[in-house]
Amino acid sequence: MSNQHMYDGWSYERLRQQRNRAHFLLEDPYRFVTVLLHNDRLYAIDSPCYHSSGPLGEGEVMDIEDTFSAGKVACLRCPWHNFLVSIETGEEIEVEPIVTSDKSKGDGNVHSGGDNAVQEMEMPTYPLRPHWETTTATTSGSGSGGGGGLRVTRGIVVQRTHKVWLDESTGILTIEVEDEKAMRRRPVASDRVAGDLQSGALTMQVFDIKRRKQDE
Repeated sequence: MSNQHMYDGWSYERLRQQRNRAHFLLEDPYRFVTVLLHNDRLYAIDSPCYHSSGPLGEGEVMDIEDTFSAGKVACLRCPWHNFLVSIETGEEIEVEPIVTSDKSKGDGNVHSGGDNAVQEMEMPTYPLRPHWETTTATTSGSGSGGGGGLRVTRGIVVQRTHKVWLDESTGILTIEVEDEKAMRRRPVASDRVAGDLQSGALTMQVFDIKRRKQDE
């Protein structure tokens, strides 16, 4: 069983004007859900981050390419702690920088790290950019000694995703959510915060602030 929540007055153009996203407070029961338009496809995911109730729905959408599989994972990055979540599956995504070429250790010699050597990482000091991102930028630059990539690992599902579609002929956007019994049988970490009015409202507040700045 599932519940369908319908909203009129929507179009792909309206979503594009809103930075390709919109936030909704579903009722009966209350649940904050973010709809994303990414690469001409719609996604729906719980708005508050499972980790610390941050405004995940207002995070940066990123396509992260796995060096080994050559596949890309579309993710939301939480603005608070940089956690990555797949917008398609709700899985937590972990990323490691891969050194794919020789590098100097500062002793005048060049040392091979091997094709699949994993560079040692330090935990980032939030809210700085993630270490893997800055590392990849420095290892994949131009010149000799450049070259690098990323190893992407899919974790457990931590953020609940939902079905969503848009009928442009009627302007009706539909979000389909599993009923409470089904969700209780398959609990997800974000369930705890998605129905919290304070946590979900934060995402909408951030959206409103950005929109006002955009209109100035």
